[in-house]
Amino acid sequence: MNIKNIIFDIGGVLANPKSGHWFITPNFYNIIDINLIDEEKLNNSLKKHLYLQTQKPKTELEEHEMFSKYYSHVLKEINYPNANKDIANKIADDCVYNDDKFIFYDDAKSILKRLSKKYDLYIISNGWPSSFRVLKNRGLDIYFKDIFISSMYTTSKEENLFDVFLNQCKNVNPKESLFIDDRRHILDKAKKYGFNLLLMDRKKTYTESQFKIINNMNDILEVLK
Repeated sequence: MNIKNIIFDIGGVLANPKSGHWFITPNFYNIIDINLIDEEKLNNSLKKHLYLQTQKPKTELEEHEMFSKYYSHVLKEINYPNANKDIANKIADDCVYNDDKFIFYDDAKSILKRLSKKYDLYIISNGWPSSFRVLKNRGLDIYFKDIFISSMYTTSKEENLFDVFLNQCKNVNPKESLFIDDRRHILDKAKKYGFNLLLMDRKKTYTESQFKIINNMNDILEVLK
Protein backbone atom coordinates (compact mmCIF):
# COMPACT_ATOMS: atom_id res chain seq x y z
CA MET A 1 0.00 0.00 0.00
CA ASN A 2 1.19 3.49 -0.85
CA ILE A 3 -0.13 5.12 2.32
CA LYS A 4 0.34 8.83 3.04
CA ASN A 5 -2.46 9.40 5.56
CA ILE A 6 -3.78 7.43 8.55
CA ILE A 7 -7.18 8.26 9.99
CA PHE A 8 -8.27 7.09 13.43
CA ASP A 9 -11.50 6.73 15.31
CA ILE A 10 -11.18 7.45 19.06
CA GLY A 11 -13.45 5.06 20.96
CA GLY A 12 -12.33 1.44 20.76
CA VAL A 13 -9.23 2.41 18.77
CA LEU A 14 -7.30 4.97 20.81
CA ALA A 15 -9.32 4.97 24.02
CA ASN A 16 -12.02 3.28 26.03
CA PRO A 17 -14.48 4.64 28.62
CA LYS A 18 -13.05 4.39 32.13
CA SER A 19 -16.24 2.83 33.49
CA GLY A 20 -16.59 0.42 30.57
CA HIS A 21 -19.72 2.28 29.41
CA TRP A 22 -19.63 5.55 27.49
CA PHE A 23 -22.60 7.03 29.38
CA ILE A 24 -21.96 5.69 32.86
CA THR A 25 -19.45 8.32 33.88
CA PRO A 26 -16.40 7.65 36.11
CA ASN A 27 -18.17 9.03 39.19
CA PHE A 28 -21.68 7.96 38.22
CA TYR A 29 -22.12 5.70 41.24
CA ASN A 30 -20.66 8.32 43.55
CA ILE A 31 -23.45 10.64 42.45
CA ILE A 32 -26.33 8.18 42.51
CA ASP A 33 -26.85 5.22 44.82
CA ILE A 34 -26.49 1.93 42.99
CA ASN A 35 -28.68 0.30 45.66
CA LEU A 36 -31.61 2.48 44.62
CA ILE A 37 -31.67 1.50 40.95
CA ASP A 38 -32.38 -1.49 38.77
CA GLU A 39 -29.26 -1.76 36.61
CA GLU A 40 -31.11 -3.48 33.77
CA LYS A 41 -33.66 -0.66 33.68
CA LEU A 42 -30.83 1.87 33.80
CA ASN A 43 -29.05 0.32 30.82
CA ASN A 44 -32.29 0.13 28.85
CA SER A 45 -33.05 3.76 29.59
CA LEU A 46 -29.53 4.89 28.65
CA LYS A 47 -30.04 3.21 25.28
CA LYS A 48 -33.58 4.49 24.81
CA HIS A 49 -32.61 8.12 25.34
CA LEU A 50 -29.26 7.81 23.61
CA TYR A 51 -28.19 11.16 22.22
CA LEU A 52 -25.63 9.86 19.76
CA GLN A 53 -27.62 11.30 16.88
CA THR A 54 -27.97 14.70 18.54
CA GLN A 55 -25.15 16.34 16.67
CA LYS A 56 -25.70 19.95 17.70
CA PRO A 57 -23.30 20.98 20.50
CA LYS A 58 -20.51 23.27 19.32
CA THR A 59 -19.23 24.21 22.78
CA GLU A 60 -18.69 22.34 26.03
CA LEU A 61 -21.50 24.39 27.59
CA GLU A 62 -23.93 23.20 24.91
CA GLU A 63 -22.63 19.67 25.39
CA HIS A 64 -23.28 19.95 29.13
CA GLU A 65 -26.82 21.21 28.54
CA MET A 66 -27.49 18.27 26.23
CA PHE A 67 -26.24 15.69 28.70
CA SER A 68 -28.03 17.30 31.63
CA LYS A 69 -31.31 16.85 29.75
CA TYR A 70 -30.29 13.32 28.81
CA TYR A 71 -29.60 12.22 32.37
CA SER A 72 -32.76 13.97 33.59
CA HIS A 73 -34.82 11.83 31.21
CA VAL A 74 -32.97 8.67 32.26
CA LEU A 75 -33.35 9.26 36.01
CA LYS A 76 -37.00 10.14 35.64
CA GLU A 77 -37.76 7.01 33.61
CA ILE A 78 -36.09 4.65 36.10
CA ASN A 79 -37.92 6.40 38.96
CA TYR A 80 -34.74 7.30 40.79
CA PRO A 81 -35.75 8.64 44.24
CA ASN A 82 -35.54 12.42 44.57
CA ALA A 83 -34.24 12.77 41.02
CA ASN A 84 -33.70 16.44 40.30
CA LYS A 85 -31.85 18.81 37.98
CA ASP A 86 -28.96 19.11 40.41
CA ILE A 87 -28.22 15.38 40.24
CA ALA A 88 -28.48 15.38 36.45
CA ASN A 89 -26.13 18.38 36.29
CA LYS A 90 -23.57 16.61 38.47
CA ILE A 91 -23.56 13.58 36.17
CA ALA A 92 -23.31 15.90 33.14
CA ASP A 93 -20.36 17.65 34.83
CA ASP A 94 -18.62 14.29 35.13
CA CYS A 95 -19.49 13.35 31.57
CA VAL A 96 -18.25 16.57 29.98
CA TYR A 97 -15.54 17.99 32.22
CA ASN A 98 -13.80 14.91 33.61
CA ASP A 99 -10.74 14.16 31.45
CA ASP A 100 -10.53 10.72 33.06
CA LYS A 101 -13.67 9.60 31.25
CA PHE A 102 -11.31 8.32 28.53
CA ILE A 103 -8.63 5.75 29.27
CA PHE A 104 -6.16 5.84 26.40
CA TYR A 105 -4.62 2.50 25.57
CA ASP A 106 -0.99 2.08 26.61
CA ASP A 107 0.16 1.75 23.00
CA ALA A 108 -1.65 4.84 21.69
CA LYS A 109 0.78 7.68 22.38
CA SER A 110 4.02 5.90 21.49
CA ILE A 111 2.72 4.54 18.20
CA LEU A 112 1.07 7.83 17.21
CA LYS A 113 4.38 9.56 17.82
CA ARG A 114 6.18 7.10 15.53
CA LEU A 115 3.53 7.22 12.81
CA SER A 116 3.34 11.02 12.82
CA LYS A 117 6.97 11.21 11.68
CA LYS A 118 6.15 9.48 8.40
CA TYR A 119 2.42 9.95 7.80
CA ASP A 120 -0.20 12.68 8.13
CA LEU A 121 -2.53 11.60 10.94
CA TYR A 122 -6.18 12.56 11.34
CA ILE A 123 -9.13 11.75 13.59
CA ILE A 124 -12.69 11.23 12.39
CA SER A 125 -14.89 10.42 15.37
CA ASN A 126 -18.48 10.62 16.53
CA GLY A 127 -18.39 12.78 19.62
CA TRP A 128 -18.68 16.19 21.20
CA PRO A 129 -16.51 19.27 21.87
CA SER A 130 -14.97 17.96 25.11
CA SER A 131 -13.04 15.42 23.03
CA PHE A 132 -10.73 18.21 21.87
CA ARG A 133 -9.88 19.17 25.44
CA VAL A 134 -9.22 15.59 26.52
CA LEU A 135 -6.92 14.96 23.54
CA LYS A 136 -5.02 18.19 24.26
CA ASN A 137 -4.70 17.53 27.99
CA ARG A 138 -3.39 14.04 27.27
CA GLY A 139 -0.79 15.45 24.88
CA LEU A 140 -2.16 13.58 21.87
CA ASP A 141 -3.57 16.39 19.74
CA ILE A 142 -0.06 17.40 18.59
CA TYR A 143 0.25 14.24 16.49
CA PHE A 144 -2.75 15.01 14.28
CA LYS A 145 -2.87 17.28 11.27
CA ASP A 146 -6.60 17.76 11.84
CA ILE A 147 -9.35 16.40 14.08
CA PHE A 148 -12.96 15.99 12.98
CA ILE A 149 -15.49 15.55 15.79
CA SER A 150 -18.99 14.93 14.49
CA SER A 151 -21.10 17.40 16.46
CA MET A 152 -18.95 20.30 15.24
CA TYR A 153 -20.34 19.61 11.77
CA THR A 154 -23.90 18.62 12.81
CA THR A 155 -23.50 15.16 11.33
CA SER A 156 -21.92 11.76 12.05
CA LYS A 157 -19.80 9.12 10.36
CA GLU A 158 -22.98 7.23 9.54
CA GLU A 159 -24.22 10.34 7.73
CA ASN A 160 -21.91 12.89 6.04
CA LEU A 161 -18.78 13.29 8.18
CA PHE A 162 -16.57 11.61 5.57
CA ASP A 163 -17.81 14.11 2.98
CA VAL A 164 -16.95 16.96 5.35
CA PHE A 165 -13.49 15.52 5.89
CA LEU A 166 -12.71 15.11 2.20
CA ASN A 167 -14.12 18.53 1.31
CA GLN A 168 -11.88 20.20 3.89
CA CYS A 169 -8.80 18.04 3.34
CA LYS A 170 -8.61 18.17 -0.43
CA ASN A 171 -5.03 16.90 -0.40
CA VAL A 172 -6.21 13.58 1.07
CA ASN A 173 -6.72 10.84 -1.49
CA PRO A 174 -8.72 7.93 0.03
CA LYS A 175 -6.68 5.45 -2.02
CA GLU A 176 -3.56 6.72 -0.24
CA SER A 177 -5.25 6.72 3.17
CA LEU A 178 -5.74 4.11 5.86
CA PHE A 179 -8.88 4.40 7.99
CA ILE A 180 -9.10 2.51 11.29
CA ASP A 181 -12.33 1.95 13.22
CA ASP A 182 -13.71 -0.64 15.62
CA ARG A 183 -17.16 -0.89 14.05
CA ARG A 184 -17.82 -2.76 10.85
CA HIS A 185 -20.78 -0.66 9.71
CA ILE A 186 -18.56 2.42 9.82
CA LEU A 187 -15.94 0.63 7.73
CA ASP A 188 -18.70 -0.28 5.27
CA LYS A 189 -19.44 3.44 4.97
CA ALA A 190 -15.76 4.37 4.56
CA LYS A 191 -15.32 1.66 1.92
CA LYS A 192 -17.66 3.56 -0.41
CA TYR A 193 -15.15 6.42 -0.47
CA GLY A 194 -12.26 4.17 -1.42
CA PHE A 195 -10.28 4.18 1.83
CA ASN A 196 -7.94 1.36 2.78
CA LEU A 197 -9.46 -0.15 5.91
CA LEU A 198 -8.50 -1.86 9.17
CA LEU A 199 -10.87 -3.20 11.80
CA MET A 200 -9.53 -2.61 15.30
CA ASP A 201 -10.61 -5.48 17.54
CA ARG A 202 -8.87 -4.96 20.87
CA LYS A 203 -11.20 -7.35 22.71
CA LYS A 204 -10.76 -10.04 20.04
CA THR A 205 -14.48 -10.20 19.40
CA TYR A 206 -14.37 -11.17 15.73
CA THR A 207 -13.28 -14.52 14.38
CA GLU A 208 -13.65 -13.38 10.78
CA SER A 209 -14.39 -10.23 8.84
CA GLN A 210 -14.29 -8.88 5.30
CA PHE A 211 -11.87 -6.28 6.69
CA LYS A 212 -8.34 -7.00 7.88
CA ILE A 213 -8.42 -7.31 11.67
CA ILE A 214 -5.83 -5.78 13.99
CA ASN A 215 -5.76 -6.07 17.79
CA ASN A 216 -3.50 -3.18 18.81
CA MET A 217 -1.55 -0.19 17.52
CA ASN A 218 1.61 -2.22 16.94
CA ASP A 219 -0.29 -4.24 14.34
CA ILE A 220 -0.57 -1.05 12.26
CA LEU A 221 3.21 -0.94 11.99
CA GLU A 222 3.22 -4.51 10.73
CA VAL A 223 0.56 -3.78 8.12
CA LEU A 224 2.53 -0.79 6.84
CA LYS A 225 5.82 -2.69 6.41
